[in-house]
This record gives sequence, structure tokens and C-alpha cells, in this order.
Amino acid sequence: MKPLIEKLLLEDATIHKVKYDKEWFYNLDDIAFYLKEDLSEVDFIHLPMLIFDEEEIVKCSTFEEIQRGRKEAK
Repeated sequence: MKPLIEKLLLEDATIHKVKYDKEWFYNLDDIAFYLKEDLSEVDFIHLPMLIFDEEEIVKCSTFEEIQRGRKEAK
């Protein structure tokens, strides 16, 4: 399993992210592609996100939820 470090996710321009109420939410599809893993067990919410200059509603999750979902999927 590829290690996941939040600081690297924040710096990675290929991962779309948005900050709500002091917490970062990451596009779950981008994270799945980055990790090359199935993240179907990760809890998510739908949030609006600007992707290629267009606002889209996408599945998003916090770093903690992604970590929890990865552990439960083992």
C-alpha cells in the first residue's frame, strides 16, 4: 500500500481539493488514481469543486476518512 502524506497531497497540483471550515476535502477519484487503489469503502460527500475552470459536483473526502477507509478495506 502506497503511503499517504497529507502535505504531499496539498502540494500536488494533479489532485483537486477544496477547503471548507478549515478542513481540506480531496476529490476521491483523483486520490484513487494517485494511489492506484479502490477507495469504494471510503466515506464521502458531494461538494462543488472547480475542475478545469468548470464547477462540478464531485465525491470528496477528508484525509482522515481516506485513511480510515483504506484500513477498513484491508
